[in-house]
Amino acid sequence: MNGTVIGGLQSPPSGWFEAIVQGAVYLAALKSKGHDLAFQQLAVSHAAHDALTWTFHGTRLYATIDQKIKAVLAPIGVNATSPAGLEAASIGREAARVAITRRADDGINYFVDWTNLTAVPGAYQATPGGQPVPDTPQAQTIRPFGGIGDIRQWRAPPPPSATGPDYEKYVLEVKTLGARNGSTRTQYQTETAYYWRESSPIYWNRLATAVIGNSLSKDVVKSAKFYAQLNYALANAAIASWDSK
Repeated sequence: MNGTVIGGLQSPPSGWFEAIVQGAVYLAALKSKGHDLAFQQLAVSHAAHDALTWTFHGTRLYATIDQKIKAVLAPIGVNATSPAGLEAASIGREAARVAITRRADDGINYFVDWTNLTAVPGAYQATPGGQPVPDTPQAQTIRPFGGIGDIRQWRAPPPPSATGPDYEKYVLEVKTLGARNGSTRTQYQTETAYYWRESSPIYWNRLATAVIGNSLSKDVVKSAKFYAQLNYALANAAIASWDSK
């Protein structure tokens, strides 16, 4: 699923859509449990396809998403028009419908007005030349995944006061390390920054895949559960970070 559509969105939506898709996949895996491997693979593929199509509705990416599922149909090996193929598709579509319905009113679509703060130390100000409003301010109130409760229980401690004695050293560190010319950063630090530039949920999924390898390739339920838990955690972390901001 990673990379099917884009290299990454702004967070938290990048974690939000992956959590929904992987949740749908897990539901399809549970429903198709007991069938042979190919049947299960086809069911979860339809779940991923339909959930992706919904989360990116209106972006004209249908052909891209359709291309990805078409590419796996032949390797899976189940005739799409056979009784088994139609049943697997039905399971996947229903799983996506359930996952989508449960997230349809989770708050990500809500408009949250933002009033620019007075320009004083420590108050957020828009980046000159950038967007006139902050990125997804409604994200702090998105309903968390997995029924974990009030996201505020994971609120991070506040940063040093902008008028306090400990603040200046952090500003100077950012200036010296981040300078375009004459930076004090090492080559390793530069490469590290490029390494983490990718949308983090995409990266963490790629890393997880590298770690587990093919160990779950024949166990669709365990594989689906693994990625659902991972992406629920990533989405919740993004929501919590916006709440802390």
